[in-house]
Amino acid sequence: MAWSAQPSISYLLDLRNPPSHLVHVEMAVRSVQPHTEIQFPAWNNLYQIRDFARNIRDLEGECDGHPEILEHVDLSTWRTDAASCRQLTLHYSVLANEESPFSSVVNADHAFLNFALLLFYLPRRRGEEVSVRFRLPPAWKLATLLETGPVPDEFRAGNYDLLVDSPAEAGEFQEYSYAQSGATYRVIVHANPDDYSPKRLLESLQRITAEETALMREVPFSRYTFIFHFPRSRSGGGGMEHRFGTAITMQASDLRRNWKGLEATAAHEFFHLWNVKRIRPQALEPIDYVHGNDTRDLWFAEGLTSTYGELTMLRAGLITRRVFYDDLAAEIQQLQSRPARRWQSVEEAGLEAWFEKYPDYVQPERSISYYNKGALVGFLLDLAIRAATANRASLDDIMRALNQRFARRGRCFTRKDLRETIREFAPTFTRLDAFFADYVSGTRELDYAYYLGLAGLKLETSEAARPALGFRAARAYDNIIRVEEVEANSNAEQAGLKKGDALMKLNHEALDHVPDERGLRMGEKLEFQVRRGNQVMTIRFDVGARKETVYSVEDIQEATPDQRRVREGWLKGETATALATK
Repeated sequence: MAWSAQPSISYLLDLRNPPSHLVHVEMAVRSVQPHTEIQFPAWNNLYQIRDFARNIRDLEGECDGHPEILEHVDLSTWRTDAASCRQLTLHYSVLANEESPFSSVVNADHAFLNFALLLFYLPRRRGEEVSVRFRLPPAWKLATLLETGPVPDEFRAGNYDLLVDSPAEAGEFQEYSYAQSGATYRVIVHANPDDYSPKRLLESLQRITAEETALMREVPFSRYTFIFHFPRSRSGGGGMEHRFGTAITMQASDLRRNWKGLEATAAHEFFHLWNVKRIRPQALEPIDYVHGNDTRDLWFAEGLTSTYGELTMLRAGLITRRVFYDDLAAEIQQLQSRPARRWQSVEEAGLEAWFEKYPDYVQPERSISYYNKGALVGFLLDLAIRAATANRASLDDIMRALNQRFARRGRCFTRKDLRETIREFAPTFTRLDAFFADYVSGTRELDYAYYLGLAGLKLETSEAARPALGFRAARAYDNIIRVEEVEANSNAEQAGLKKGDALMKLNHEALDHVPDERGLRMGEKLEFQVRRGNQVMTIRFDVGARKETVYSVEDIQEATPDQRRVREGWLKGETATALATK
C-alpha cells in the first residue's frame, strides 16, 4: 500500500511502566474544526456494551500547544470548543488489566493491546489513515497485525476500523513461522516454554490452514498472525478473530488435558478469516462502536463457523470419524438439554447476545447458544443441499459463492442474498423456505432423524447416570471464578455452596479453570476453598449423580448408495461435480 508522508491522525502508546497497568497515549489530529467530537468505543470484540471509557484517566487536550477545554457530552463522547486547531493533541492514560483476547492488559510479563479499548476516534473522520508508534520497556519486542509504515518503528492502518482490527503483543514472547501456499504464517506465543510443544502447535496449525484455504480456494493475505496466550494463572480464555490474524487464550493446565480444544478453537478462528471478516452480514455494517449492531445473523457468522471448525478437524485428519460423530452428538445433547430452545429461535439468540454478560441470562431455561444451534443448523443445511442435488452441490459451494460475489467485491450480503444463493445451487431443495422459517426464525425442533437419515446416519438415545457437580460456575472479567447457579437439593447446596461464591482452591490447589464434570467420578470427594464477601471458608461434598438422555450418532448399516454418497461427500468435503472435474 502507498502510504501518505504524514497521516492526519497519529497515536503514540507508552508502555514503559508495566506495573501501573497503564497505557499512556498521545493522540495528534491535524486540521480540527470547531466543535469537533471525539469518541471512545463502548463495545468491541464481544457482543456486549462494556463502556471502555470507564478506564480513561487524566484526559487533557491542547490546541496548537495551548490548553483545550473538552466538553464531556456523554459517556463516550467529548467535544472541542469553538476554535479551530492546526493540531489537536490529546494526552490520557488507560487502565489495561484484563487478561483476555477480548480485552487489553499491561503488566510485568507482557502487554496485549486491543486498540478499541485504548484509542479515541473522530466519528466524522473514521475513514482517514492513521499511524501508531510504541515506547516499550527494555528487552521487550513487539508483534502486531498492523502494517509497517514508511518511517522506522512506525505502523499504519488505512482507517480506524482496520486499526482496531489489528491487535498487538509486546514482551519477551516466543515466535515461530511457516510458509504455505505463498503466504507466511507467524505464530506468537506468550507462555512458559515448558507448557507446550512448538512442533505440535505448528503441525496442528499447518493442517488447519491448509485445509481451510483449500476449501475456500484462496489465500487472501500475504501474512497471517496467530497470537497465543497459555497462562498458568487464572485468566479469561477463548479466541477472537481479526482480519489478518487471531488471538487465542487457553489455560496451560487445560492445554495439557485438552489439546483438541486448542485445535478446535484455532480452526474456528481461522475460518472467521472468511466468515464474518470478509463474508459479512449487512446488519453488521457500518460498525457502531457506541450502540452496537443488529446481531441476529450470529447463527451464521458464529454458528456456521463452528460447523466448519468441526468439519476442518475431521477433514484435516485431526480427529477421527468416530470423534466427529461424538462431537456432533454432544452438540445435539447441549441443545436438547436447554428448555429455552422451545421458545427462543437461533436468530433471537443472536439478537440477544448483548445479554450474555448477565449470569441469569445463560441459564438453560432462559436462552440457547447461537454457536451451538447455529452449528447444528449448518450441519443439517449442508446435508439437505447435498441430498437435494445428489451430492453435486454443498454448503461449501455456498460459502465460496458468497466469498466470490460479496466479499471479493467489498459488499455485505443480506438474508435474501443467502437464500437466493442456496436456491441457485440447490433448486431442488424445495424445503428451503420452510427450513429457514422453522429452524432459523422459528423454534420447531430440529428433525435430526430426517436430515441425518439423508446421509445414512441415525441418532440413538439412552438413559445414563452422569457425574453431577450440582452447580454452575463462570469466570468473570476480573478473572475470578464465581458460582452462577446451585442446583436445588444437590450435594453442593446441602454443603452450603451459594450463588456468588468465589472459588479459590479445589482439593488444596489453586483453581485455574472453571470446574466442570469432565473426568469426575460419582461419589468423588471435593473440597473447595470459597470466598464469600470478606469470609473465606471450606466447603466439602461428594460428586453427585444425574440421569440424562445420552445421544449417539451412528451409521445406518443398510444405507442406500445415495445416502452413502451424501455421507462420504459431507465427511470428506467432496461433491460429485468436483470428483467429475478431477
